[in-house]
Amino acid sequence: MTADTFLDDLTAALDAALAASGTLRLTEVDRRGEGNSWETYLVGAKWVGPAGPGSAEYAVKRRPSSGIVTDYDVAREVALLAAAASIGLPVPAVITHDPERSRGFFVMEKVAGAIPLPANVSRIVPDPASREGLGREVARAMARLHAADPASLGLTCLGPVPDPTRTGAIENAAWTRNYQEVADIRIPVLDLALAWLDHRSDLVSERVSLVHNDFRVGNLVVRDGELAAVLDWETAHFSDPVADIAWFAQRTSRGRSPLLCKLIALQPFLDEYEAAAGWRPEPATLTWWAVQSLTKTAIGCLQAVRVYNTGGRDDLRYATMANSVYYSLGWLGRMLRDREWGH
Repeated sequence: MTADTFLDDLTAALDAALAASGTLRLTEVDRRGEGNSWETYLVGAKWVGPAGPGSAEYAVKRRPSSGIVTDYDVAREVALLAAAASIGLPVPAVITHDPERSRGFFVMEKVAGAIPLPANVSRIVPDPASREGLGREVARAMARLHAADPASLGLTCLGPVPDPTRTGAIENAAWTRNYQEVADIRIPVLDLALAWLDHRSDLVSERVSLVHNDFRVGNLVVRDGELAAVLDWETAHFSDPVADIAWFAQRTSRGRSPLLCKLIALQPFLDEYEAAAGWRPEPATLTWWAVQSLTKTAIGCLQAVRVYNTGGRDDLRYATMANSVYYSLGWLGRMLRDREWGH
């Protein structure tokens, strides 16, 4: 599949979606380097439609030739964005999609704003009070997501909703299988963590909801210090909502900072979440999912290295994830030393 064919298919899809009658032209195409999943492009377009001349910028996600996620399903992603929008979450509107041509792609509105990372969030939102306000907004958005009845979302593409008492066991079994597939050399702290998670898998909240599964800075668009959009829903699934909270609180997204994603302390975040959701996770449940989040991060990085080593993706970022494994292992080791888990 050539780049020209993809751009031709993209042009045709946008032209049809905007009723441009063959007039639409791409004015710029910027292949972006952010993200480790879909191929991402920012494109500009001009056309003449029923209301006269028009122009806009769009974000395009294209299925990669290979990646960490097993199946980059265009229709699944579009359904998830629609479900999120239906419950009032800020997500980009989907303009058009094609699951077949050019490996499959979908086109979204380009949401104005910045996408902060842990390394630059203090520069993008320099005022500490504004950063805490953004953290509280994330807590409320999470609570809204988790409050939605899974059966009401119409997400049959995700399969059956799991037994709320089994979410931990299901997650741990899946990541244990992934580890077995990619661990060329056994890593003792991961072996111990997976065994501990299995032994303590009853420490879940016994709630089940749609979880984003990557709810953190890096996947949030921020405009004027406020949450403008939640991006990258490709790994969303039904599980324990505490998984999202623990992921947002993960040590690798804040380093030595006491603030979750360098925005807000844990207790104010949980206070805001509880006020919006009407419940609060137990400390033991949050710890279980904290260990699980670090464990799956390390295994996910091992998967990325395997994809690179076997020629599935020539992106050097996949190779350098070998170094990222050690951050997760280091935090798992520190939490073990401090008796936060393992006993």
